[in-house]
Amino acid sequence: MKVLVTIDDLGMSPGINAAAAVLLPTGVVGCVSIMATGPALMEAVEISMGSRAMVSVHLNCLQPPFLTGGEFPSSHETWFLKGRRLAGRVREEWSRQIEKLLSCGLMVTRLDSHHHIHNAPGLRDVTLELAREYGISAVRAAVLPDRRRSLEALLLDWMGRRLAGAAKSRGISTPDAMLGFSAAGSMSREYLEEMEEGIRGAGTAELVTHPAVSPEWSLYQPLELELMRSDWFRRWLSAR
Repeated sequence: MKVLVTIDDLGMSPGINAAAAVLLPTGVVGCVSIMATGPALMEAVEISMGSRAMVSVHLNCLQPPFLTGGEFPSSHETWFLKGRRLAGRVREEWSRQIEKLLSCGLMVTRLDSHHHIHNAPGLRDVTLELAREYGISAVRAAVLPDRRRSLEALLLDWMGRRLAGAAKSRGISTPDAMLGFSAAGSMSREYLEEMEEGIRGAGTAELVTHPAVSPEWSLYQPLELELMRSDWFRRWLSAR
């Protein structure tokens, strides 16, 4: 499979933005996922507009503040089990987040979400409806080659496959596989080599990455940045 490398969480902090600024000129990054609610948003916009990377909205209902004010649950279990009850409020919030990035002059072509909650049954339709409304052609679906690594991965893969099916029926594209979930914030050479068997054949795999110049929520984020800057990483990508 062809591998699309995405950096998540732009706009969340200067340290994540700085990692993107280092990596984007190297040509290994094909997409940046920007959090419209992040305190470092405008810096992320400036960095992204100076690159050729595609732009995805990193839809957020987990980490305040939110553009509509108010509060949302912080528990993943709540979103995955009861997200449908909050779908109306989520749609309003996510619509504002999309419009925020559009108002900054960015060309948005993809949607994903913080901690992948858009795969949840109650939010799947919200995501696809917004994609159609704003003319966004692609949505990330968490179809995981490494789903057997944990019960959490199995559950997310189950939801991701249903999102992919629903997107296809509406003419919205999704990657055929998503890499990085089991190694979020700590991606290594060993992990990528282990994933090679699961992404053989035609199609596209999205590699979701979380580099930063200093630790944000994982001690290993600077090491992930160094890996992505390496000659080995470029060779690994070109071999796909």
